[in-house]
Amino acid sequence: VSKMYLAAKKNPILVPNSVVSNLQPTVKPLPPKPTPKAENVKKARSPAEVKSDGQTATFLLNGVQKVVSVGEFSPSMSLAQYIREVALLTGTKVSCNEGGCGACIVTVKKSKDDNPRSLNSCLCPVLICDGWEITTVEGLGNKQDGYHPIQAKLAEEGGSQCGYCSPGMVMQLYSWLQEHPNATKLEIDNILDGNICRCTGYRPILDAFKSFAADNHDFEMPDIEDLKLCKKSGQPCQGTCKERSSCHSKVDEDFQWFTPTNLEELKIVLQGLSDDIKYRFVSGNTATGVYKHDGPFDVFINVNKITELHTITVGEDVSFGANVKITDAINALETTDNEVWRGVAHHMRQIASYGIRNQGSLAGNLMMKHFHNDFPSDVFLSLETAGAVAEIMSKSGVVETVSISTLPTMDMDHKIITKIKIALSSQAKRTINKRKELNSLWTSKVHTPYSSAAGEWKYRSYKIMPRSSNAHAYVNAGFMALVDMAAGFKILNRPRIVFGGISSKFIHATSTENFLEGKNMNDHDIFVEALGILAEELVLDDEPGLATPVYRKQLALGLFYKFFLYVLGDSCTEEVRSGSYEIERSLTSSQQEWETDESQWPISKPVEKYEGKIQCSGEAEYVGDLPVKSGELHAAFVLSTVANCEIGAVDTSEALAMSGVHTYVDAKDIPGANEWKYGAEPEPIFSTGRSEYAGQAIGLIVADTQEIAIAAARKVKVSYQNQGTVVTDIEKAMEDSSRVAPAGYAMSYGDANAAISNADVVVTGRFKMGSQYHFYMETHVCIATPSDDGFDLELPTQDMATVADVVSKALNTSSNSVNIAVKRLGGAYGGKITLPTAVASAATIAANKVRKPVRLWVNMEDTMCMFGKRTPYLFDYEIGFDAERKIVGVKGDIYCDAGWTYNSVDSFFAQFFGQSCYHIPNLSFTPYGVKTTTQAHTATRAPGMVNGHAMLEYMIQQSAAEMGIEPLQLRENNLMFEGSPLLPIPMVLDGPCPIGDMIEKVKQSGGYDQRRQDVDLYNKSNKWKKRGLSMVPMRYGHFFKGFGIKYHCLISVFAGDGTISVTHAGIEMGQGINTK
Repeated sequence: VSKMYLAAKKNPILVPNSVVSNLQPTVKPLPPKPTPKAENVKKARSPAEVKSDGQTATFLLNGVQKVVSVGEFSPSMSLAQYIREVALLTGTKVSCNEGGCGACIVTVKKSKDDNPRSLNSCLCPVLICDGWEITTVEGLGNKQDGYHPIQAKLAEEGGSQCGYCSPGMVMQLYSWLQEHPNATKLEIDNILDGNICRCTGYRPILDAFKSFAADNHDFEMPDIEDLKLCKKSGQPCQGTCKERSSCHSKVDEDFQWFTPTNLEELKIVLQGLSDDIKYRFVSGNTATGVYKHDGPFDVFINVNKITELHTITVGEDVSFGANVKITDAINALETTDNEVWRGVAHHMRQIASYGIRNQGSLAGNLMMKHFHNDFPSDVFLSLETAGAVAEIMSKSGVVETVSISTLPTMDMDHKIITKIKIALSSQAKRTINKRKELNSLWTSKVHTPYSSAAGEWKYRSYKIMPRSSNAHAYVNAGFMALVDMAAGFKILNRPRIVFGGISSKFIHATSTENFLEGKNMNDHDIFVEALGILAEELVLDDEPGLATPVYRKQLALGLFYKFFLYVLGDSCTEEVRSGSYEIERSLTSSQQEWETDESQWPISKPVEKYEGKIQCSGEAEYVGDLPVKSGELHAAFVLSTVANCEIGAVDTSEALAMSGVHTYVDAKDIPGANEWKYGAEPEPIFSTGRSEYAGQAIGLIVADTQEIAIAAARKVKVSYQNQGTVVTDIEKAMEDSSRVAPAGYAMSYGDANAAISNADVVVTGRFKMGSQYHFYMETHVCIATPSDDGFDLELPTQDMATVADVVSKALNTSSNSVNIAVKRLGGAYGGKITLPTAVASAATIAANKVRKPVRLWVNMEDTMCMFGKRTPYLFDYEIGFDAERKIVGVKGDIYCDAGWTYNSVDSFFAQFFGQSCYHIPNLSFTPYGVKTTTQAHTATRAPGMVNGHAMLEYMIQQSAAEMGIEPLQLRENNLMFEGSPLLPIPMVLDGPCPIGDMIEKVKQSGGYDQRRQDVDLYNKSNKWKKRGLSMVPMRYGHFFKGFGIKYHCLISVFAGDGTISVTHAGIEMGQGINTK
C-alpha cells in the first residue's frame, strides 16, 4: 500500500467536477392519527400527569416483587447497586462499573413476550426496570438446595480461581441458553465477549460451558421456580431468617423523571421544558460506561415505554424505531439475503459485548456520536455507509428526514430521533442482492463472467481494534458501491466511503468518492490514483489516547485496498487472496493430560477446589460483600490531576455543603507518620505540598453513601502552581542523566566484552516493553472499624504484616492494636502486596477521625489513576554467536521505569531471569532505575520475571531472524547443560537439563513439525495474511522449602465427632490454598 501511495504521489490527481450532493433534509409534519371513536376519545395528558405515572417501577427479582420510587432512588442508582445494597444479593459483582468486565451480568426478561437476555446491571438505572423479571446468580442454585448444573459444571472443570468473575460467567451462559436452548458449541464459544476472567484463563470455562451445547449432548435446565427462594429477599432460603441492613439511604437530588408512553406524550413533555433545562433521554444508559461525567441533568425522560420507538419493519426497505436494541436490529438484518443489510448486522455485532448490545439502542449510540464527535460509533459508521436516514421529531411535532451524517453537528435541542431507515431502493433504480463468498482477490487475467449487466450492491465494513471484541476502534471503515460486475467492475454511482477514528469532523472521503464514480475497479492505475487521493484527504487528529496518526492512516489505506480485493472476487491472483479475508474465530478445542500416582493419594489426586461451587453460586463472600455495620460511613479519594507541581490550595467548601457529607480528611488528621510505603523516598498517604503525578491522593471525603462520597470528591477544587516538566516515557526520561540511577549491583561472569568482540555474529539492539495493569477484578477496598483495643480492618491484601505496621505507625500506636481479617481475595497478581496499605491507612485515619466504621472502596478508574502497573522496561543488548551458532557472550543494560520514586524498581531481579534456560559462558547485566512523572510502578507476580525472560527471548528471536535460522532451532542449540553457570555466581546447574526432552515431547504430542510445514507453505502462498507457530522454553526457580522460612498452621480436632479445622496464615487468592 505504501508503494502504491508513493507512486500515486508522483502523478497528478484529477478530481471530477461533478459532485453528487448529500441527501438534503426534508421536513414534514407528524402524520395525523386516525380519528378514534367518540367513546374512546382521551384528553391529552399534561406533563404533570405523564410524570405522575412514571414515579415507580415494579419488577420481579428472583420471583419476588420489588417496588422502587423516584423519591427514594435517583437515576444514578444502578440495578447492580440496588441488587447489592438494597436487595443484599451480593453474588452480582461490580468491578469496572463500565459494562466492560461482565461481573455484574444478570438475566432480564423485560416483558411477558420478551426473550430473557443478559444485561450489564452496573449501567442500567433501576428506575427503568418497570415490568421486568430479573434473575441473579442467587436465583439459580445454592449449597442449601443444590447447585444449578452450570454452577456445578464450572466448579467441576476448575473454571474458577479467585471466583470474582464466576457469577457473571454463569449468568451469561444461563441467559444465552434461555434465549437459545439449542445453542451450538460454536455459539457458546463466542458468548463471553464481555466477560473478563483475569486468573483462570478461558480453557476450563469454555470446556465447562460447551458441555451444555445442543450439538454436544442434551442437557435439560432445571426451572428456577423449583428452587426455594425467600419470599422477602429473593435469596435462596437458608432455613432461618436473618435481617441484613441496607446501606442505601434516601436520595437528596433535585431532578424530575418522566415516563411517556407514546410520542404525543413525549412531545408534551418536551414542550414543558424551558431552554435552560438540561435533560437526558434514558434508554439503555450504556453510554455512561464510556462517558461517565456527562451532566448533571435536571430532567430524565425514560423512553422505554414508547411503543412507536420499538417497531421493526423489513421489506423492500428496512425501518427501525429509534429505541430498537442493537441485538434486535442485528437479528432482523441477519435474516435477510441482502448483502448491505447483512453487512450492517455483521458490523454491529462487533459493538461492545452481548450484555451491552442487549441493552443499548440504535439512537442512543448515535447520540453518543452527536455529543462526542470523536466517538468512533459503529452504529453511525455502518448505517451511514448503507445510506441510512433518520427521522427527527421536534417538540412541536414536526418531523424531518436527514442523513445519518448530519446527526453529529445537527441542533438536537428539544428533538428526538424517532425512526431509522435503510432505503436502498431510493439510491438506485435496480439492484441485485446476492450473498457472495469471501474469495475476493486482486486482479488476474482470469475473468469471472456475470450473466446480468445490472448493478450489484457491494458492502463491506471493518473495525480494527486492540482485541477482537469489547473495544473501541483504532479505525473503523465502511464501503458501499453499486458495481456492474460484468463491465470491468464499473462503479455505477457515487460510492460511499466512511471512516471513523480519523478526526472528530471526518466522515466521508468525499474526494475519493467523487473520483471513483464511473470508474472500473479492476483498473490498477485507477486504484493507485484513488489511493493517492484518499491519502491526501485523510487528515488525522493527534491526541493522547489515540494510536499514532501514521498507524491509523496506514489502517485506513489498507482497508480501502481490502474492499477492492473483496469486490474483485475471483478475478484476483491467488497470492493476494487472503487480503480480503476477515479473521474468523473458529471453534476452540483443548485437551488436558496429567500423571498421578494413586499410591500417594490424596497427594497429587485431582480434586475439585474447596470453594469452587460457592464461588460459582455467588455465595463466596468478599470484603465488598460484607454487611453494612451500624453507623458505617463511606469514603472516596480526592486525587490530583496535574503532575510534577506544587499544590496551591484545596477548596472543599462545595463538597462539604452537599447533603450527606460528613467531613474531609487529609494529612492534618494523621496523628503519626504520613507514609504508606517505606523506602528511600517515603510515599505519603495524603500529599501535603506536591503532586508528584496525576492521581496522587490529596485527601478523603467521608459521607453517608459511596455514591455521595464519590460525587463530593469530584467537587473538591485543587489549584496547582510551579509545574515542572512532565515525562511519562522511559526513553525520553533516559535523555536526562539525573533521572537514571543504579538499581543494585551488576551481575557478571567471564569476559562478555572480549567474547562478543571475537564472535562470528554479533546482534545488537534495543527492546522496549510497556506496563500491564494487574486487573484484579475485585478492586481495592477496606472497612476500618474502631474497636475496644484499636481498629479492626477487613481488606483484601497479600501482606497483613505490612498493613499492620504501616497503619500502626500512621496512628502512632502499636501493631498489635490493628486486627486484620482476610477471608479471600478477588484476584491480586502482586497488586495487593503493598498497594492495599495506602487504602487501609487512609480508611483507618478517617475512621479514627469520625470514630465510626468507614468503608473505602476504590473504583477501577481511581485505582488506575492512583496506583502503578507492572514496571515498564527498556533493554540495550549485545549478543554474540560463534560459527556453530552457539552463544559466546551476552551484555545487557536493564532499565526499569520506576515512576516518580525508585522504591519499586525491580531491574535487579530481572537479572536472575535474564539467563532463562540457555547456556551463556560470558555474561554482564547492569540494572538501572529511571524516574518518570507517573505513579510508582509495582511488580505483577514475580518481580522482574516476565521482563528478564522477555529480554533474552527478544535477543534470540532477533538473532534467529538476522541469521536466517528457525527460532526454535537456535533455542535448542543453546540450551543449558549440567555445569552451566547460574546467577548468582558461583551457582551452576547441578543436574541434567530436562528442557531438551520436554521440547521433544511437546513436538511429538503437538504435531509441531507438521504444523511448522503447514505454516511455511501457507505463508509462501499468501502475501497479506500470515500464520505463526512458536515454542518458547523457560527456566523458573522453585523453592519448595519457602526460602528456609518456616510457616505455621493450627490443626484443631473436635472431640465430639473427630472432625478437624485448619487455621493458617496463607492468603486465599484463587490458588486453592485452603484445598491444598
